[in-house]
Amino acid sequence: MQHAREFDAERLGVLRATGLLEAGRSPSLDRLTGLAARLIGAPVALVSLVDAERQRFASACGLDGELDETRETPLTHSFCRHVVEERRPLIVEDARADERLRGNPAVAEYDAIAYAGFPLRSPDGHVLGSFCVLDTRPHRWTEDQLATLADLAAAAESEIALRLANREQELAAARMQAVLDSAQDAYVAIADDGRVIAWNAAAERLFGYSAAEARGRSVTELIIPERYHAMHESGLARVRATGRSQLTGQRLQLAAIDRSGREFQAEMTVQLSQEQDELVFHAFLHDITDRMVALAELERRGQELDDEHTFLQALLDSLDAGVAACDSDGRLTFFNRALRELHGRDATRGETEETWAQAYDLYAPDGRTRLRPEEVPLARAYAGEAVRGQHLVVQTATGPRRFVSNARPIDAADGRRLGAVVAMHDITEAHRAEELRRARHKVAQVLSEATSAEQAAVRVVAAITDALGWLCGEYWQVDEHRRRIDRVSSHTRAGRDLHRFSGEWPLSFVRGAGLPGLTWKRGADVWSIVEPDRLLAGGRIEVAREYGVRTAIGVPVRSGRRVVGVLAFFLDDELAHDPDVVAMLDAVCAHLGRFVERRRAEDLTLALASARRDFDRVVGQLNDYVWTVEVRPDGRTRSVYASPNGLGVFGGTLPTGGDLNATLRGLVHPEDRADFVAFHEAIAAGGDSEIECRVVGFDGVTRWVWTRATARRDGDRLYVDGISTNVTERREVAEQREQQVEQLRELDRMKDELAAVVIHELRNPVGVIRGYAEMLLDNPKLDDLARRHVAVVDRTVLHLQRLVDDLLDLARLDAGHISIEPLPMPADRLLRDVVDNHRPGAYGKNLIVHEELDPDLPVLGDAQRLRQALDNLLSNAIKYTPEGGTIRVVAGRRDGAAVIEISDTGIGIPPEQYPHLFSRFFRASNATRDGIKGTGLGLAVTKAIVDAHEGEVSARPAPGGGTTFTVTLPLRSEPGRIGRPGQTSSSCGASVSTDATGRTARSDQSATGTPTATRIAATTSENW
Repeated sequence: MQHAREFDAERLGVLRATGLLEAGRSPSLDRLTGLAARLIGAPVALVSLVDAERQRFASACGLDGELDETRETPLTHSFCRHVVEERRPLIVEDARADERLRGNPAVAEYDAIAYAGFPLRSPDGHVLGSFCVLDTRPHRWTEDQLATLADLAAAAESEIALRLANREQELAAARMQAVLDSAQDAYVAIADDGRVIAWNAAAERLFGYSAAEARGRSVTELIIPERYHAMHESGLARVRATGRSQLTGQRLQLAAIDRSGREFQAEMTVQLSQEQDELVFHAFLHDITDRMVALAELERRGQELDDEHTFLQALLDSLDAGVAACDSDGRLTFFNRALRELHGRDATRGETEETWAQAYDLYAPDGRTRLRPEEVPLARAYAGEAVRGQHLVVQTATGPRRFVSNARPIDAADGRRLGAVVAMHDITEAHRAEELRRARHKVAQVLSEATSAEQAAVRVVAAITDALGWLCGEYWQVDEHRRRIDRVSSHTRAGRDLHRFSGEWPLSFVRGAGLPGLTWKRGADVWSIVEPDRLLAGGRIEVAREYGVRTAIGVPVRSGRRVVGVLAFFLDDELAHDPDVVAMLDAVCAHLGRFVERRRAEDLTLALASARRDFDRVVGQLNDYVWTVEVRPDGRTRSVYASPNGLGVFGGTLPTGGDLNATLRGLVHPEDRADFVAFHEAIAAGGDSEIECRVVGFDGVTRWVWTRATARRDGDRLYVDGISTNVTERREVAEQREQQVEQLRELDRMKDELAAVVIHELRNPVGVIRGYAEMLLDNPKLDDLARRHVAVVDRTVLHLQRLVDDLLDLARLDAGHISIEPLPMPADRLLRDVVDNHRPGAYGKNLIVHEELDPDLPVLGDAQRLRQALDNLLSNAIKYTPEGGTIRVVAGRRDGAAVIEISDTGIGIPPEQYPHLFSRFFRASNATRDGIKGTGLGLAVTKAIVDAHEGEVSARPAPGGGTTFTVTLPLRSEPGRIGRPGQTSSSCGASVSTDATGRTARSDQSATGTPTATRIAATTSENW
């Protein structure tokens, strides 16, 4: 098996650098292994090095035979390879019992039984092998022995580090000499007395002296012009006196002389070092005559270029157009003044085309799509394209600016690409003016083509939104009662889906609320860089953030001084207040206001005429008789309006002439005439009234007629508007329905009694099954498989028993047969017991249970039944709260009652399902969807128990999620009886009731003989 660290190339390189793999015996290491063998008492001590193919013993004590001669083994026989791989000591008392070593051939071939080895690390941390001891029998290594072995291993590491350092020094010296011999610069080493002690080949070429001729001579005589001899010698003397030189590390320019006497300019770098208590100068020199000539020429040309650059910079900075350039590598090099002011900073030199659009906020003409790198005009020009008239948008700190760009490459005469340049002309104001002109033209066209007020408003909003490229536009209209402002239409920019922001659902605001309401209240335009909490009310705040709404504009539509509507616009970029845009919108709103009012008047006129025609047509189709009469001061009535369809109500047509009241009184059945007179007197007094009486029609048929009338005054005249309807069939249906309802009540009662009997009878077989299951579980001869099967039966029967108990409780409560044994009791103690019983289940789900219980909370109740109800609620909270949640149990006084609240942070209940929560078999949709099992009986049982205690139970969403159940119970006052009429109790605490058949039922124990009072949380509330 190969290990990655054994074959690490860097580790193997360090190992070879030690020279120990091929070296002979190492006396220093042999002393350490011998010392280890003596101090530890092991027969063998080794310095073992592990390379890619073998294990090499750099030192060994105690080896014999062939192993002592070869001093190496294959890796298959190595214990030390585990030290290398794991990088930590390996201590083994008996290799035959060690999982890693028991199969190693060294155990059998070399009798290697006990082993203790410590890693040998190089200075850079590589594990090269181990310092180890071996024993031919099991050996319990003591702490002192291991500490001694660790110290000797550290000493061996030091020896290896010394060998590595010495090898490195030898290699460094050889490399240095090779570098010096191949260097282009002359190298001269000088002793502190000025004698040359080293002279390389470049020095021979530069000065004309061979190394043999130069060594030992004064450097002053060899290379320093005679006029500088005294200065040079005084400098050497100063260095000898102080031990330091001010010229160290500097590039010096000096005059030098060669063997022929030629004087030339040389550049020299000097380093000073201390070697064997002597100062040595290391000087590197080279001839810079040609460079000096070239430098003078460069300085002249550089001055010319600086002058030209200053002139060009001033020229470009004077331009209003922005100018930018890149170099031959396509890296940005220049911005003129106009671009620096636009971006608020100078060009970042070295930036490539990949980052220009991102760094300088360059966008396509739509202002929202960032330019791709290859679309940037300067990048296109650098690629060789001549760019003319490219439109782009720059997003600046003061808002978007629009430009037309022209760009071209800069090429040398020989075709080399020197770079590229771009000029950007600001057309923001011209573009804005053109946009506004198009918007006005489009609005004028819309108003000329519109056929209704609503159509005009809707189309104007759409025209402005599209023409200006805004995100969304809406038209809001003040209602006729001027109580609210309603959204009439919403238009979204093409290509954007804003249905959750601008959907078709109705949306209204009161005066001052939201952008429309605030614009209505102010009667002036509202322009805001949106912080959406105020201007985006109506449930649209979060959606606006999601869609990126940044600017909101509201403009009132007036008719005279009155605001009749509002144009609202939303933008997905920050647009500063623009007076030209506001002026355009104000003008549009003025035209729209006049148009809306004119069209509204026309529409109302047409609608009124149409409504009259529709009313007459509808009334003509009705079976009802619609009428209006005038009541004169003498009590007589005159017909003002009568629908033509009186046949179905009066069996003919009522005469419109004469006293209509007298005509009707003659048709009313004699037994109902007194009621009709009272009806007539009530409406004659100016009130509203209705009557249902029998009328003998013109055709001789008696009908039941319902009449409703409303009086109104118009000046001195009293008018009565009324409607008369033939309700004969309804009366007959109502009588039949009453009979059917009574029959259904009787059937429901019989069903409940039958269910109670059947459920009660189910308890006996369930009890028998559970009893036999318990007997089987107690049988010691039952094998494990059978016991598991019986346990499943027992759990299933227990669940069935609980379900039967719940159904029986509900049947008894509905039939009034369940008893409540009220006794004075402290509610806090009962609650504490319930919480303690459920605490293990809560802890099992890592739930936190908080209790806040009033210690003085006396109630009058049945402890067993109240415990059952509270068990249901608390188990409910635990069951539907995810792990890590919180449950709060609070009990106290409120409004003269005991109030118990159980809150959780669970999955909650959909709001529309709260009214059904306490219905039997009802389960919340989210619980069903999540696959949480339940029967939907627990909360129905709980409500029945609380109702029997003359209390109340309710549910509501808990703050922050989850559900809060509230149980309200009367506080204990005078001793008395809590329960429903007809319930009785026995002195021994067992509840006895009599059902409708005269049979008695006990509720003190279940069918299995288990007392009900001891059953805790028998039914969990599973309505969720």
